[in-house]
Amino acid sequence: MSSPFSIEQPWTLHWQRLPSNLKTINYINGESPKECAALDALAKVGIIRGKQLARLFRLPKKRQKRMVKEQKIVRHEMHVNKQIIPIYTLGQTGAIVTDVPYEANYWVKYQTKDVLKRLMFFELYQFFPGAVIIPAPQPFIAAIEWKGKPFYVYVCRGDIKDLLLHLKWKGSSFNERMIAITESMKHIGPLKTYAKDMKLRITTDKDLMAGDKDSQNVFYLLDEQGEFIKEA
Repeated sequence: MSSPFSIEQPWTLHWQRLPSNLKTINYINGESPKECAALDALAKVGIIRGKQLARLFRLPKKRQKRMVKEQKIVRHEMHVNKQIIPIYTLGQTGAIVTDVPYEANYWVKYQTKDVLKRLMFFELYQFFPGAVIIPAPQPFIAAIEWKGKPFYVYVCRGDIKDLLLHLKWKGSSFNERMIAITESMKHIGPLKTYAKDMKLRITTDKDLMAGDKDSQNVFYLLDEQGEFIKEA
């Protein structure tokens, strides 16, 4: 079975575009810890699925609708096989709450693979409850700081040329812990060239979405024979 977030599926993106003269709301309620946590994550990653807002940040549909009305988040849709998936980006009020510069319609530059990568990032994030998300440079989506250690997260949708190029030029100067998410192990085969000298864990869409909440069961390491094996 292919991943529900596979790049091979016939996705279409339907963006909501904000008018250039959109008025800022004068009164901003930014007191909810749950909303603040979600908005902070959104400011650092860029996009999230409605179901992920509910599951990870305990913000149900009714609350999401209110946040849209308050311009904290902006609702968009992904369509695939007659299915409509609500996705959200940061709104201008949300940017004020999180104290970040705001670029209206920043999301229109995202291609389908960019969106899928960010949604898979949040599927991984559920295994690190209470972890801090920190921004990371390309080609990483973001980093997850867990027990004082940052893990740089790379999501593979298709080839991994951007990551291989990054590692080639960084060389031994790249010594960060890294987690790579892939649809299939065959996609990350070329990574083995660098993996021997890296603090690397691999996981798959299938493992992240299987319903097992034990992080010990979702990661793979490179063994001495050069094969990826389950960490547990």
